Amino acid sequence: MLKVIHLTNFENSGGNKQIIQNLYTYFKTWEGEKIAALFHSDIEWKQMEGFTSGGTYVGPKELFKNVFGQFAKYWKGWAAVPEEFISIDNRIIVLGYDKGKATGNYMKVPLSHIYTLNVGLINHFNNIQTTKL
Repeated sequence: MLKVIHLTNFENSGGNKQIIQNLYTYFKTWEGEKIAALFHSDIEWKQMEGFTSGGTYVGPKELFKNVFGQFAKYWKGWAAVPEEFISIDNRIIVLGYDKGKATGNYMKVPLSHIYTLNVGLINHFNNIQTTKL
């Protein structure tokens, strides 16, 4: 069962860019409760078709079940590695790469992640990859 916790103002004090930087830190160490705490209750997560669990998911529970819960099934050693964070109003664009072993082969593929935030929570995500898995 997913338990949602609320982060202190200290952790969110860096603005939208810091929130997204925290998200990637939590992905790296897989701190599911802290990840969930960054999501709006009606988050819309668009995972690129052709990528693991491609589709649109609404709400943290659906997202954890259908996206994050499937990564171990399809990936070995998956990591999203951010290289640049671009802040534009309430949007943060992350450029970097995904790496890990998928479909039996090691892959390192460029990524573009676009986040929209509202009152300090992520309410929209769009995943754009440059390859079809």
